[in-house]
Amino acid sequence: MKKICLILFIIFCSAFISKADENQQDEVYRLEEISVTPGKYSISESVPSPYLIPKSEMEKMPLIDNDIYRSAHSLPGVVADDFSARFSLRGGDRDEVLIRLDGMELYDPYHLQDFGGAMSAIDMGMVRSADLLTGGFPAEYGNVMSGVFDIQSGSANRGRISGNVGIDVLNTHAILTGPLGNTSWLLAARRGYIDLLMGLIESEEKFSPSFYDIYSKLGYDLTTKDKVSGHILYADDSNEIDQIGEDNDVNSDYWNGMFWAKWQHLFNNNLFWDTYLFYGYAGREKYEGIDGFDKRSLLYFGVKEDLIYYTDKNTAKAGWRLQSSKAEYDYFNKDDRMTTEVDSNPSGWNFSGYLQDEIKPVKWLGANFGLRYMYQSDGGYSSLMPRLALAVIPQKGLTIRGAWGMYNQPVRVTNLPVEEGIGESNPPEKATHYVMAAEYSPAPNMLFKVEAYYKDFDNLVGRLIDHGRKEQMFISPDSGSSRGLELFAKHSMTSRFTWGIAYALSKAQVETDSGTVPRNTDRRHTLNLYLDYAVWNDGWLNIIWRYHSGEPYTKTWYVKLLSESGESYVWEKKYGPINDSRYPAYHSLDVRLTKNFRFRNFEMILYFQMMNLYNHKNIHEYSWEEMQDEDGNIYYKRVIEHFLPVLPTIGVSAQF
Repeated sequence: MKKICLILFIIFCSAFISKADENQQDEVYRLEEISVTPGKYSISESVPSPYLIPKSEMEKMPLIDNDIYRSAHSLPGVVADDFSARFSLRGGDRDEVLIRLDGMELYDPYHLQDFGGAMSAIDMGMVRSADLLTGGFPAEYGNVMSGVFDIQSGSANRGRISGNVGIDVLNTHAILTGPLGNTSWLLAARRGYIDLLMGLIESEEKFSPSFYDIYSKLGYDLTTKDKVSGHILYADDSNEIDQIGEDNDVNSDYWNGMFWAKWQHLFNNNLFWDTYLFYGYAGREKYEGIDGFDKRSLLYFGVKEDLIYYTDKNTAKAGWRLQSSKAEYDYFNKDDRMTTEVDSNPSGWNFSGYLQDEIKPVKWLGANFGLRYMYQSDGGYSSLMPRLALAVIPQKGLTIRGAWGMYNQPVRVTNLPVEEGIGESNPPEKATHYVMAAEYSPAPNMLFKVEAYYKDFDNLVGRLIDHGRKEQMFISPDSGSSRGLELFAKHSMTSRFTWGIAYALSKAQVETDSGTVPRNTDRRHTLNLYLDYAVWNDGWLNIIWRYHSGEPYTKTWYVKLLSESGESYVWEKKYGPINDSRYPAYHSLDVRLTKNFRFRNFEMILYFQMMNLYNHKNIHEYSWEEMQDEDGNIYYKRVIEHFLPVLPTIGVSAQF
């Protein structure tokens, strides 16, 4: 802890001592108007804002698969790991984050689900902007307890056909966009080829995960006041793991498709209306071990509308969403502690609506008032969720924000936690957010932010299972809480050099039958340091150092007991108090070099990166392996499972 405090002190002092060349800033931070919502971080190609992380900068970060979701992992309040693109926010679970693309909520948009969702189903190259809201978000964002990741795809090129094609060690991608008469179109496709690479390696074991995804958008201007667009997102995965002599082999297929159409009508310069029609189909067939299986088929469709009225001092919004769903679940799993079996065919519909008004009566004051309503037919559950946020600028460069709100998350037909034996809808899970934040910008190129929060959780139902290697320790909590303090700072010291820091002090716990225990996402200290340096023209060095204290786990061991007959011995697995132990601290240094080569008609981008440069052996979990001695006697050996070792990656892409 002393080292962390020293690093924070040195960096903050250097920021105030250094003199930035403000006339040469390519990307700066300006407080042009008051922003009400706390806990908001934006990635964008547009005009810089107080929270902006330029997309051009994000694209140069060392990230596995250049994943847009992983770009959020270094922000305060985010809890994630090497194996998964999924993340949780401020002590919540990973299924408590709403993912939206072009205005539509997405269902489980991840690849390689058997490994925890290692990659997202959205190519960063097609992203124009993304907003991460970590708490205290307004009523327009619905029905999740922790946060929102709101993504907008790029606009189609109406002048000519343009695109981006690229390849790296994990996948190849292509993005094309252009005009077609009065129509504009965008097409993005990726194909992962880990299976092809593994096929080149001679081995008695088979390991062949594969995936692909396609996103297509077609836009048409009906009139000067009416625009329509159609969107298709489809992702597909298959995986086969065949280990010689092991009984935990995996064979799985996942599919996830969604179509939505949008009509935007402009009544006048201050009032417009968006209507969406959507249809989705998703499922999986997974066979694991000797007799474990997970079969799901989900179908949903509905309509959504938003009405927005805005002036210089007021932005009023109202909207509603109606969705009908049906599902088939056939699940069976047996482990050392219990057998879980679910065979269910639920169906139902849910409705949600909201009213919201954001007012800015004077330049130094803003407020957001909102009310959200939710009803689900399966169970007849309803919720009313008021939300409030205030922002004040007491002096130039300083903004104070506060937010309070109720956030309920339904246990719906499409997200039943069957891993815990739940085959029907339950009352909504509940959270209440309390947020206070202060932001200080002493110069246009410098931003400092501190944010404190407290969250109450109630009526918790299950949790998102961590698929893959980790032993499943199911905790059935009733309620809980999380609290924390977050620091964020960024300084563009010159046009060639930028540094950033994100630190979080947090605590998350839940109430169970065993008493109060740390939640699985309880991470007490998290520190991320970031450097961006232009080492030559069109060439950059980007460094991220990541640290966090160890997460909780339940200690296990084996004891040798006399059998009931008294004639032999058997091994029995024992479990300590729930989440009473901690893994060692995690830290990793990730480095990336990016070089752009500009030609007459296209641009080529070449990058080389090293994840975990100094090859620190970060521990993912402790597991057990059954062994035999020379006399054939069985015993159990503890195995240490690690996160990623040093991982070099090279990639190239071309833009035209």
